[in-house]
Amino acid sequence: RLGWVRSCLATYKDTPPAAASLEFAVTSPASAKVNPIRQTVRHPTKSLVNTVCGENAKHADSSILSESNMKVTYQITIGTGNMFFAGTNDKISVMLVGSLGSSDKVYIRNLLRLTQGRNYEMKLTTESELGDLLLVKLFKETFLGDVDWYCSFVSVETENKLTYYFPCHSWITDSTPMEIIEGAARKRHEYNSPILEQYWVDKMQKRQEEYQWAEYAPGVPKIIHHDTAKDLPRDARIPIERPMGILIPIREAISLLGLGEEKPSATTIAYISPVKDHVEKHWHEDGCFGYQFLNGLNPILIKQCKEIPEKFPVTEQMVGPFLGPNTSLQQEVQKGNIYLVDYEMLDGIKANPEAGHEYLGAPMCLLYVNPMNDLLPIAIQITQHPGPDCPIFLPSDSQCDWRLAKMWVRNADVQVHQLVSHLLRTHLFGEIFGIATLRSLASAHPIFKLLMPHVKYTLHINIAARSSLISKGGVFDKAFSTGGTAIVEVLQRGLKRTTYESMCLPDNLAARGVGKIPNYYFRDDAQKIWLAINKFTENIVDLYYENDASVQSDTELQHWVKEIFTEGLLANPLSGFPSSFHSKTELIKFLTMVIFTCTGQHSAVNLGQYEWSSSIENSPSIMRKPAPTEKGKVTKKDIRDTLPWGIQKYTVIATTFLLSQPAHFNTELGTYEEERFTEPEARAHITDFQQALLQIEQEITKRNKDLPLPYNYFLPSLIDNSVAI
Repeated sequence: RLGWVRSCLATYKDTPPAAASLEFAVTSPASAKVNPIRQTVRHPTKSLVNTVCGENAKHADSSILSESNMKVTYQITIGTGNMFFAGTNDKISVMLVGSLGSSDKVYIRNLLRLTQGRNYEMKLTTESELGDLLLVKLFKETFLGDVDWYCSFVSVETENKLTYYFPCHSWITDSTPMEIIEGAARKRHEYNSPILEQYWVDKMQKRQEEYQWAEYAPGVPKIIHHDTAKDLPRDARIPIERPMGILIPIREAISLLGLGEEKPSATTIAYISPVKDHVEKHWHEDGCFGYQFLNGLNPILIKQCKEIPEKFPVTEQMVGPFLGPNTSLQQEVQKGNIYLVDYEMLDGIKANPEAGHEYLGAPMCLLYVNPMNDLLPIAIQITQHPGPDCPIFLPSDSQCDWRLAKMWVRNADVQVHQLVSHLLRTHLFGEIFGIATLRSLASAHPIFKLLMPHVKYTLHINIAARSSLISKGGVFDKAFSTGGTAIVEVLQRGLKRTTYESMCLPDNLAARGVGKIPNYYFRDDAQKIWLAINKFTENIVDLYYENDASVQSDTELQHWVKEIFTEGLLANPLSGFPSSFHSKTELIKFLTMVIFTCTGQHSAVNLGQYEWSSSIENSPSIMRKPAPTEKGKVTKKDIRDTLPWGIQKYTVIATTFLLSQPAHFNTELGTYEEERFTEPEARAHITDFQQALLQIEQEITKRNKDLPLPYNYFLPSLIDNSVAI
């Protein structure tokens, strides 16, 4: 019998080594939860031997001779991700590592390529029990051209029906073996074997080499050290099926929108939403102006005015006529009906000379909630320095005076929104959280599993922004007041003014005194999302941390928050951000802030950009003439000459269109395509979170039906799981 087998093996001497399994099952889709239809693919050597273990076909002799001594057979399922080009024709091998030993490295002898979105099953038989399975090792060797492969998971079922699940969710790009740890969530001190200890050390060393901190500018949060997206590890790059709008050339977007043409393009018509239509028709009205501080692009600046600032000397005589009878400015202040928006962070910053102008204001705007619950502007000062050449403009001034004063406020709001509320407080903070997570938390850590969906692809999108939007000669340099050197100065001031309190929604709302202001849908919807995230994180923390001491002793977790504070936030003690955790309560609040910042908060300041900013009169990105220094002199021509025009105007409109477009294959909040948690309790908490978000979706949808202008930016179905657009 042995001689016959040897003669047959000679026929296959030029073929690759035999795999441990001679029966392959192709299943679809790539999910361990699905009970797929199996299609058996038989190996060419099926008739020769039942199982061949080892790297080379020459081991077949010993395998056959010891066939009767084989004791353990493992059923292995390997999942290929369901994204474009996830499959491969390369030679893939697998090895099981257990507490009692390891299997040989064996080839997957599939006749078909490992295909996108499909599972492959095989049997691997060893001569002895491997014990508790600790790791799976995957090997890739080039065959017919090197092709990256995305492995989503490996599951292994033992003869006694015990299943080990190994979540991978990574690209294998070269011949370096991929080690995957068994999926149970564990902290650093729970790697209770020398094999796993070494695994942790190797993985974290590699991560810290791949993801390093770099300085963008002094006084600005640190960023990833890679200059281009192609330098990022493959796992950090946005998949090809999820294109980013900002990669489309601005001129192509200008053409697509038909900007500068007599008739609007089909694309422009298709993207006329109720909000965009409202802005185009009502941008000049005080009601539309005031509404934007509550539910527009930058709804986080308005605060209750408890006393009139000395630098903004508004008097009763000035604004009394706009408050109605039987009341006064002081009475309305005491009632909590007077609000203030102050752009003091722009004071003294030189405007962008790259855009061909030198005009940037730092206005203040006083607003009043009238008896009909409308928020209306009642006074505007364009600088922080009152005096004869800085008048306070009022609704009773000439139409041109008042309209231009409001435009100066809107211009300042555009700068603070784009660079602080949007770029700094969502994109750059998301990058901080992402880098620290990758450098400090191993893939098996429960907080890594929790956060990874919410920091995914942020590094890529931010590198793209730095290379096209805020780079030298980029969009900001060409068309925004705060381009050029002003970008860094605004970011520096923005970071100094960003506190932990301001990043935590309930504290932020309380500090600004906006709990009772009517029609503040941002506040109402944001609180719902915050509470849902908070409950979800509380459930996860309660599952994996018994008490405060378990938080304090988690070295990975403590390193994570310390890196965020020291590297990302530059160790500013006045910021109020923690540099360590002492309790579960502190951890839950911090995690809620991280997830909310990367999801709901980003949605609120990003999705409406085209709706609110495509009308250049409503959101002028630059002012081409200086602010008026006296009343009664502004004409309609002055207003036209002050606003951006031509290519500057079209660049801004096209950019806001591209930035506010959702990805074609976005992952909405609460959708966890990468199954990282293996514990049933954790998965149940995810389901509960999804149900809570569904309830919020229904509540917002129902509320919006009764509104003249819907507020959609906190619809869970529109919130992306991370800052990736």
